[in-house]
Amino acid sequence: MVGIFALVILVTCLIILGLTSDFLVDWLWFGEIGYPGVFWTTIVAQAATFCAALVATALILWANGALADRFARSPWARLPELRKTNSGAATSPHPLQAIRHHSRWPFVIACAACLIAILVGWGEVHNWSVFLRLLYQVPFGTPDPVYGKDIGFYLFSLPAYVAIKNWMLLTLFLSALFAGAIYWVQGHITYDAQRRSMSSTAIAHGSVLLALFFAVKAWSYGLDRYLLLYGDNGVVVGAGYTDVHVRLPILWVLVGLSIIAAVAAAANVRARSYLLPAGAAVLVFGGSFALSALIPGLFQRLVVKPDELQREKPYIEHNIALTRRAYNLRQISAKPFPAEQDLTLKALEANKATIDNIRLWDWQPLMDAYAQLQEIRTYYKFHDVEVDRYWLDSTYQS
Repeated sequence: MVGIFALVILVTCLIILGLTSDFLVDWLWFGEIGYPGVFWTTIVAQAATFCAALVATALILWANGALADRFARSPWARLPELRKTNSGAATSPHPLQAIRHHSRWPFVIACAACLIAILVGWGEVHNWSVFLRLLYQVPFGTPDPVYGKDIGFYLFSLPAYVAIKNWMLLTLFLSALFAGAIYWVQGHITYDAQRRSMSSTAIAHGSVLLALFFAVKAWSYGLDRYLLLYGDNGVVVGAGYTDVHVRLPILWVLVGLSIIAAVAAAANVRARSYLLPAGAAVLVFGGSFALSALIPGLFQRLVVKPDELQREKPYIEHNIALTRRAYNLRQISAKPFPAEQDLTLKALEANKATIDNIRLWDWQPLMDAYAQLQEIRTYYKFHDVEVDRYWLDSTYQS
């Protein structure tokens, strides 16, 4: 026992030493280059993100756990029906009677919620810069060509909304597991070889969480509309013809399906059946697979590909215009270059230095030729052709 205790202390000290050394090195380095404010801003932002995620997650988990415990212990809560043994005697549908009646549940629920929340908070720390950009954002003054929203929305606001959405979905999922575990221990959920059942109380609680999940999922599909502008379909970076004419309407349909599913799950608080939640899940996830995974690919292949350049032309123009604006290249003007088409001996002699510096081989077709003529794949392969300059006849030549 003493050895285990000493090992735990040693491991803890090593972890603290590693964290402290990283902190001190960064602190000294930022101070040395004259940016201690950047260091402390980063530390404060990380700590604030961790604490906010920790507190919010802990409160939500604790609330769901406490409500599950309270509902499970209430006198009007109905347990699943008792099953019969071979002898005909009724037995408890759950084997955890000792834990159920002798544990200090408020303390256990609070501790478990805090432990899970610490892990979630630690996982959210990497989003500190996302929330700083949200808080200190400035408008670009330039709208995007698809939705008309300021470009700053996509750089500062949208990443933060996506991070919050992901945290909400994760927290709702953990809340369902947390409450489900408590209902399971209290005997309101049975899962064994003979019987799988849930009490009406557990179904009602789960229906509320499922309704909230589908509501957040509707918001998620709404955010996915803007994420289309992050796409890269190989022709342009940003939304293309298929994105605007197919994926965008599909996302609106999925928003509507998610809202319908949320309403159905909320209605199941009174109905307390398995049919409504199952139907809601099939409606959203089945619809998402059928619409998002199949239709856009078929549309791209059958409609866009045969006339891709013409259909993608407006979006290519958007891409070029915004790229020029991003690099401040809007003042570029095309000017004709009076190149001479007739090549004469006099012109060659006048530009002898340039002619002598022309590469003897074009490396791209040379690579293809070597690959076809000289490669023996089992033994060797040419990976690249280097262009170099050599000293020939008292001059460097490529």
